[in-house]
Amino acid sequence: MKNKKSLIFAGIEAALAIMLILIVKVIAPVCNGMVETAAGKQVPMRCHYASVVFVFLGIVLLVNAVLCAVRKEMVVCGTMTIAISVFMFVALSSKIGTGICMNPEMPCNFTASFVKVLGGIGIVVGGLSVYSALKDTK
Repeated sequence: MKNKKSLIFAGIEAALAIMLILIVKVIAPVCNGMVETAAGKQVPMRCHYASVVFVFLGIVLLVNAVLCAVRKEMVVCGTMTIAISVFMFVALSSKIGTGICMNPEMPCNFTASFVKVLGGIGIVVGGLSVYSALKDTK
């Protein structure tokens, strides 16, 4: 039963990872505007860097899902899923992470809504994975 549960959680995590990458790059991409620095140089807006972080976290979540399917360690898998999902929220923060545009009309705020939902789902899935594994060991 443990093998089947770990495969189910790995599949859910893989789906979350793929959805995160697709949302950031295809479904609700961030704006591609540029900001001019004081030196006159054009650099991407910070939401661009947030999208890079989200894609990276999606890839890490996908690798975690593959390792969960192979190694069958649901506690470690669930804990990593929770940590990666928390980092999604941290990346949205302007104080600790990269942040997004302050203008609520910018596309990155629409993307942020999806990221928050996926982050919340990831925390719940990770928690269920850890709970299920600990329950099975009793």
